[in-house]
Amino acid sequence: MMLAWARAQATKRGFPPGTDKRMHIVVDGATCLYDGLSVLFPQATFALDIRHVEERLWKVARVLYGPDAARVEAWIEDHRELLYTGRALELVTGLKALTLTLSARAKRDASKREALSDLIGSLQKRLSMMAYQDLIEADLVIASGIVEGAARYVVGERLDCSGMRWIPERAEALLHLRCIELNGDWERFFAWGYQRWLDQMRAGQRVVIRADHPAALPTAVLVEAADIPAHQERKPPIAA
Repeated sequence: MMLAWARAQATKRGFPPGTDKRMHIVVDGATCLYDGLSVLFPQATFALDIRHVEERLWKVARVLYGPDAARVEAWIEDHRELLYTGRALELVTGLKALTLTLSARAKRDASKREALSDLIGSLQKRLSMMAYQDLIEADLVIASGIVEGAARYVVGERLDCSGMRWIPERAEALLHLRCIELNGDWERFFAWGYQRWLDQMRAGQRVVIRADHPAALPTAVLVEAADIPAHQERKPPIAA
């Protein structure tokens, strides 16, 4: 259900099946997400959120070296270097080699073997999503924090306030306006809308400010073509 919604939303926003536009998806590591999304978005590139990988590395480092903060940090830096330089396979190979140095019988090494085994198993399944150097060079994101932050700022700060309740259609309309305002295009957008009202009245059409159906928002090309200065004087038109 969720994957079908994602596909429908992508199509609605200009990324239909078969599009030649660049598509890049960051996932948190759930294999079911990758399996489903890779079918629905076969042309997309995928990235395993690197922050999730780093968190797992920190957990393993603490199991391996306990209270020795210096060794923990040194181990983390070595392995982060492998991640960011596109050597994820080398990282996994090194973890396997480290596992072989631990005793298979000693209880003191049991937790270390378990932690390493879990990490190795997790990373091996996701190596295809860990080409971080290539993704960075292509100027593609490798963590979901930028999207999560935008969701909090663009959506949360406007819609998730005390006492607010929304239906999808009205929330969608308001978010269009919020994005216009945050992008610094509010004055140009209002000028475009005002000119649209004037054109309708001059053509003898009835001007309805509030309607049951949304009007198509202008593209940047339409606004540029209209050549409407953002600072022009505006007076609300009188509805016919």
